[in-house]
Formats: sequence, C-alpha cells, structure tokens
Amino acid sequence: MKKLLAIAVAAGLAAPMAVMADTTLYGKMKVSVGSNKDAAGDSVTTVEAHTSRIGVKGATPMDNGMSVTHKVEFSTKNAIDNDGGAALGARDAWVGLKGGFGEVRVGRHATPYALASDPLDFMNVGGQKTIEDAPFRISNAIAYLKGFGPIGFAAAYVPKDPNGNGLGVDVVSSLVNYNNNGIYAAWGYQRAKGGRPANTVALGYTMPAGHKVGFVYNKKGDNKNTALNGKYKFGKAYVQGEIGKRKDVDGSYKVLEAGYQLGKGTSVWTSFGKNDLNNGDASHARVGITSNF
Repeated sequence: MKKLLAIAVAAGLAAPMAVMADTTLYGKMKVSVGSNKDAAGDSVTTVEAHTSRIGVKGATPMDNGMSVTHKVEFSTKNAIDNDGGAALGARDAWVGLKGGFGEVRVGRHATPYALASDPLDFMNVGGQKTIEDAPFRISNAIAYLKGFGPIGFAAAYVPKDPNGNGLGVDVVSSLVNYNNNGIYAAWGYQRAKGGRPANTVALGYTMPAGHKVGFVYNKKGDNKNTALNGKYKFGKAYVQGEIGKRKDVDGSYKVLEAGYQLGKGTSVWTSFGKNDLNNGDASHARVGITSNF
C-alpha cells in the first residue's frame, strides 16, 4: 500500500504532515480475458474487471483521544470493461468518529447484513448475498460498530431518501459475529419499513495452512439461498470453488478457480463457472490476474 503523503508531496500539496500520515491509498485490480455464454447459448469474448477498486482510507487523531475516520472507495470495473469512458462506480464514501465507545460512520456504507457473510465470499462470487431488497451498499447510512474481543457488533439505520434513491423506505440492518482461532460465525438481520425481514447465517473455518471452508444461508420470506465454498492451498498454488442453490428454483451456480501466487498481493488464475438456475445454461471460462496494492 502506498501512503497518500507521497502523492501529496509529488503534487506539491501543502497539507499538514500529521493529517496525511494516517491516510492510505489502496486498491485492487482483478482483470480477466475469457468467454461468456448466456442462457440463450450465445458466446462472446470478454474483458472484465470484476471487483477492481481504488480507495483512500485513514484516521486523524484528535486531542481528546478520539479519531476522525474516513474512507472513499470507487469501483474501476466500468472504466475498464465498459468502453473505457464510463465513470467510476460508487462503493464506500463515509466519515466517522472512533473512540472507546466504538465507531460511528455516516455516508455510503456496506450494510451490516451484507458484511455478516462478506468474509466468506473469498471468491468474490457474490451469489451468497443475493436476496430481495438487500443491496450490499446503501447511501445515507448511519452506522455504529463496536468490538468486544473476538465478538463484533454493527448496526445501521438508513432513513428514506427524499430524492427517491435507495430502497425508498427506512431500513434497519445489524450483525453480530465471532472471529477467533480461525473460526468465523455471524448472524445478520435487515428489514425495510413495511417489508419482510431478511436473515443470514455465516459459518467458516480457516486452517493454519490457509485452507478455508465456508457456508452461508440467507432467508427473506420464501426466498432462501445457500452457498458452500472452500479453498485448498499447496505452496504458492491454490484451488477454490463455490456452489449455490435457491429454494424452489431448479439448478445451481457453480464456480471453480485455480491460481498461482506470483508475489505479495499478485496472482494469476483461471476460472470456470456454470449457472443453470431456472433451467438456464449460462457459463464462463476466464484467465486473469489479480494485483492488490
């Protein structure tokens, strides 16, 4: 990760060093070349950016022992695989206050409900979080986070946006999780005013050698999803896969990936997937590179 201070100095900015020293520029580029086949059987060659992003995050200490925190993060996916002229996509954009009481954040933020299972989405498939009216991020959020040793708690209230964006109603979202000795367990809850509650349960285990296994179940009314995934490492190479199902929907989605680590934060990989939910026949084959900075 590169310190934003270096960029500020190079650009001749006169920001105070104490403020800039705790701010970090970071990002991830995950780009592939491959072939996608849709449910109609038509195949196209693709260049895709997947979960690529760039962001700035940090904290500014205050005299009273608390800190002002901040994060602004953009998706670079559209800028890469959508004619190169699309605007950067919105991800996180919030400012917070952190102290012994925990942390309060205000702005565009991932919902606690989605964050409950996010640590187990290590393949970035996202299918395990796909459920009616439960977006991963939402604007106008007021979030609170607090840790109690290995136990974490988060809650968010999202008031109705007068401009008609978001879900159009008040939303409450929360999570409780446990993360210790490789064991991860979480429960997430979310409800939009006048709607049905959504619940998610996530269970995972990471072995000392880096092997992983995870299970996620979420439910909203009759909408029920399950996902099972795993990762096995040997040396600098790995294989990982995920399968997901939906209640009363024929078929499943399946993804298999194999990769090799070239260096710290950088790997090459190949991925194969098939999605025959609702008797569809979509599939993909890709080769790609991931670079974290």
